[in-house]
Amino acid sequence: MSSDSARSANGAEVAPVGFPYIFTLTLFSVGTSSVSFCANQVLPATLKQFTDSTFLIGFIVALQALNQLWVTPYAAWKSDRIWTRIGRRKPLVLIMTPLLALTVGLVPHIPSLWLLVALVFILQMAEDAELAVMMPSISDSVPDRQRPLATGMYQFMLAASAFAMGRFAMKLMDRSEHWPYTIAAITVVVTGLIYLRVMRERYVPPRPRERFRLFAYGRDICRTREHLLIYVICFFQPLFVLVSSSFFVLLATKQMGMTNAQYGAALSWGSLTTLIICPPLGWLFIRWRHRKAVAMGCCIFAVVPMTWGLFFMRTPTDMAVFFAMQQFAFSVFRLNFFPLIMEYTTPENVATILGFTTAVNGMVRFTMIPLAGLLVDLAGKNYSLPLWGGYLGAAVCVAAFALMRPAETVDFPHHPTI
Repeated sequence: MSSDSARSANGAEVAPVGFPYIFTLTLFSVGTSSVSFCANQVLPATLKQFTDSTFLIGFIVALQALNQLWVTPYAAWKSDRIWTRIGRRKPLVLIMTPLLALTVGLVPHIPSLWLLVALVFILQMAEDAELAVMMPSISDSVPDRQRPLATGMYQFMLAASAFAMGRFAMKLMDRSEHWPYTIAAITVVVTGLIYLRVMRERYVPPRPRERFRLFAYGRDICRTREHLLIYVICFFQPLFVLVSSSFFVLLATKQMGMTNAQYGAALSWGSLTTLIICPPLGWLFIRWRHRKAVAMGCCIFAVVPMTWGLFFMRTPTDMAVFFAMQQFAFSVFRLNFFPLIMEYTTPENVATILGFTTAVNGMVRFTMIPLAGLLVDLAGKNYSLPLWGGYLGAAVCVAAFALMRPAETVDFPHHPTI
């Protein structure tokens, strides 16, 4: 199928939607983001009570990435192939939301490290399953022209959640450790209920006889060069955003002498940057559709915060500047990258292809976060060391973007698993 027909199938059948719908649909990501905040920014401090090994802490935090290798792809693949009385995306949210709320709420009350690891594993399976829903929901119910705005609002909601958690919940953690987890549990229930109420799905015929085969699934997708390059970008992009940031709470509190409240305040500046830029830039990119060029430029700009973090970051204010620059690059990147991916999909395989992006992202996080933790231990607890890997990530992403052909020139052969 040509990309012209793919875009027609994705966009022309979907009527334009109003801003209130986009707002309430993307509000779902506030709940998942609050859980992700706990899993990435609060959990390392919780684990520090049980072990001093940065490698072990990194390994446990990276369990989410391990689950991303199979949970998100399977959930996405399955949701492309079912149809129930409430649609094909909603059943996943209906099942996983209470499980996610229960597990995140229990985390600070577990007295044993290995019981905590088991609970975190279940929590992250539920979280990774819900990650399969949001971007396909935008593709399902928002026309192509409005997707940059919807992606912008999605990031706005992520940032609003991270800002509130960083500015307020981390401060409450100095009083009692359970507060961030409790707030996340409540938020995920409320936003899950809102999603179930507002999500509009168009009928896509189910394919119940197809079987999930992970390796065949990935192999078939990667036969198209642009899909392969998309996944190369997904593999290397976390090196300049997520991997180093997984250790920043320890960098702040153990190496720079900051309190949890000071770290949360610095972290919130990144979220505030996203809150400010994403809605107006979402409107701008509806009209200015140079998606590949802008995403490539963001990868180049990511070199600036990495250099700042390695050589100039000494105070809480310096860390706030780092997070603001990092999130500027990351937010504008995602505003253009996800709509770009959707140009290479059809309604029948949109969640399948987007789900595999999460799996590839999980591969690098599961391998690189524990490896970065090991290097931190070997380097005498130098928690800024993982930032060096970001230079490699930026260079590879720029090269991959340069090799991608325009979507309208690509023919997409039919593959049975997608």
